[in-house]
Amino acid sequence: MNAVLRILALCTSLAMLLPLQAFAQYSYWGRTSDLATERPVADVSIFHKRLAIEITSDKNGAFTWNFNNPENESRFQIVFNMFFSPPEENVSLQLFTVDGKQILQTGKLGQGGTYLLPHLKTGIYILQVVSEHQAETLKLYSNGIEMTLLQNLNTHKNSTIRDTVVFSKEGYYSAEIIVPSTDTIIHAKLLAKSENDVNYLNGLPDYNAFNLLQSSPFITNQGDVQSVKFIYSEKENLIYYMNSKRYEIHYFFAEQFLGYKKGHYHFNMTQYSNSGQRYLYPGEINYYKSLNKYVIRFYAGDEMGCNKIQEIFEKIYSSTYLAGKLFLYPNNSKWEECSSVPIITSDELFEGQNYQALNLAEGYGYLRKVKLNELNETYLGKHDIIILNGIPNDVSVVSGIITTEFQTPLSHINILSHNRGTPNMALRDGWTNPKLDSLAGQLIYLNVLADSFVVRKASLEEATSFWHQNEPQATTVLAKDETTSGLVNLTEVNHSAVNLVGGKAANFAELLKLSNPKIPTPENPFAIPFYYYSRHIKSNQLQTFVEELLADQTFKTDQEYRKTKLEELRNKIIDAPIDPTLVNMVSEKIENFRDFDAYRFRSSTNAEDLEFFSGAGLYDSYSAKKDHDTKSIENAIKKVWAGLWNFRAFEEREYYKIDHLSAAMGILVHRSFPDEDANGVLITKNLYNINPGFIVNAQFKEYSIVFPEPGVLHDQVILYTYSLSESDNFTIEYLSHSNIEEFKGQNVLTDSELYQLGRYCMHIKEHYFYEVPHSCNCLFDKFGLDIEFKIDSPNGKRKLYIKQVRLYQ
Repeated sequence: MNAVLRILALCTSLAMLLPLQAFAQYSYWGRTSDLATERPVADVSIFHKRLAIEITSDKNGAFTWNFNNPENESRFQIVFNMFFSPPEENVSLQLFTVDGKQILQTGKLGQGGTYLLPHLKTGIYILQVVSEHQAETLKLYSNGIEMTLLQNLNTHKNSTIRDTVVFSKEGYYSAEIIVPSTDTIIHAKLLAKSENDVNYLNGLPDYNAFNLLQSSPFITNQGDVQSVKFIYSEKENLIYYMNSKRYEIHYFFAEQFLGYKKGHYHFNMTQYSNSGQRYLYPGEINYYKSLNKYVIRFYAGDEMGCNKIQEIFEKIYSSTYLAGKLFLYPNNSKWEECSSVPIITSDELFEGQNYQALNLAEGYGYLRKVKLNELNETYLGKHDIIILNGIPNDVSVVSGIITTEFQTPLSHINILSHNRGTPNMALRDGWTNPKLDSLAGQLIYLNVLADSFVVRKASLEEATSFWHQNEPQATTVLAKDETTSGLVNLTEVNHSAVNLVGGKAANFAELLKLSNPKIPTPENPFAIPFYYYSRHIKSNQLQTFVEELLADQTFKTDQEYRKTKLEELRNKIIDAPIDPTLVNMVSEKIENFRDFDAYRFRSSTNAEDLEFFSGAGLYDSYSAKKDHDTKSIENAIKKVWAGLWNFRAFEEREYYKIDHLSAAMGILVHRSFPDEDANGVLITKNLYNINPGFIVNAQFKEYSIVFPEPGVLHDQVILYTYSLSESDNFTIEYLSHSNIEEFKGQNVLTDSELYQLGRYCMHIKEHYFYEVPHSCNCLFDKFGLDIEFKIDSPNGKRKLYIKQVRLYQ
């Protein structure tokens, strides 16, 4: 790192427009100090590039440089608290308050000597300068940080000529400063190369200083981002750029270094609000490497307005190298109106990203590149890690996934990766990435981290050990009740009815038990138990076909053959005659579509929505419509039953060593949503940072969150479960916005709908955490549920529905 690094020093020109002089006369006064400690740095080489001359700072880090100006019109100067005496004089100093109290007294400073004055409280002070021949009295002013003479510095016309001055010293990064050829004061703050114990800096002269302080961003939904937290102190008129590796929470820094002693709660309630007690403004600067842009992010619930944000921007401009590179991400919708500062949108952030971490995990496998249009014909082993030039709707069991397009966090393949505990990431240049190309076909180790990834060649020994420790080994036999007949009234069962009606219906039954508030669920719900699926399989002689398949060695070893035979089994289930008694019972239950023209028949197996096996997205649901030729009750039921033998479902059960013959299919039935306003998923824990909150993913109409089209974004929100406002208990922070063209510029859910959703989901979370058995040895904030919802307008008025809940592993 020997290259000269351009450092933006605090450089204040004192030039004024005066009549042009016959010859150029100007001076530089200044000091050199350590950026981190602010202590003077002595013996710094100061080189004037244009004139090719060099001087050295003195023991106090001070320097003065006269150009064509042997007699400076000002006898004394004070620059950044550094007193400069005339070149030929040897003086001593005495400093007094205005009421005559002596503060300091020095000995002789030596000819042309300098002295660093102390930081004093705001006010007027008297400085007596004593030489051999006379004593002179100067009036000084302190603003609490810097001392200045209460008289104007004589200056000359602002020159169009610019000088480049280079500050260098062994052990420090060089500073190259461009200054005008006029009377100028310079404070060159140098960054030590070995600085590794700094708690904060009051300036960021270049990227080296930023890199010294940076850590991962507080919101970790995007990769390849570096972050530096800061606090602007209005009292001190200073910005503190924090060592973000050491201080993850702003309050702890404020307590230790800014003297904030009123407690964390008081800090949160006053230093993010419009309280009269506020004087601190916390935030973070995120550096998006692939965009080469720096983005300021504030807490979404912060009540400050656009004027204060502009003030903070200007303070950052004046103390860093970020002028022209800094943008505001308006994660609070009111900040979208801040026209005085540059704004960056979520679309722009995502467009410029190259890396996206989806499922943070590690794994071993053979790296293979598979074209998306050849995926269905390509055999994939469970110990393959695949690179795909797109996003598939489905993929068989593999050890890891890399796509070249960004995914949504709740896309089907990420849900599969989450369930399996396997790494999943997006890398836009993954198809042509030289590092990945060099490892193609080899056994590799892949570790997906929040802001980067690790990939390397691996040995068979370490991979085999990992597979043995992390992959399921013992066979699981699922319980099922095949003897109880009749349609099930879900108000009469609960979560324990998994072995009767399946996980989805059993969890739906649990929702119906909640009151104060009552959870809004789809109307007219009931369940079809396993009895009817089992009877359909056995009465149509399909049980023998299933048993023979599972014993067939070709079926076990040949993936294409397995796909073909499973499709044959599904067709047999659909083609076989159904018990008409069941169809009549269902028709009577829904009163022959009296209230609604369509009903949804949803898969509900004993191999989904379980604590150890989510099964999300493996099975299919279908609708039956009134007076419809093909979308009949009979067809909907049989298609749902057939879905138990979907290829993707079979492969997942096989990976988890679930006994296929113990699996059974029930059906949850309720009214359908043929023209919904919005759909979404909420996770009841914060996946992106340590603050308590929910993650909400919402999309317009029927546009899918689980199977999105390439390039389609949805609204992604952190719904923090606390607020500075007494009127609600949540704070909304947008991470991304839907880019569906016909709805662009709109939020999928209103703020009031988000608050309502939060209240319902908090009620559900409390019930499941305290009343429903689970194995999560965790605090309440870390307890996760996966909750699906819809917004519909049955009577022309938008209404929120909770349609599903499952444990989130």
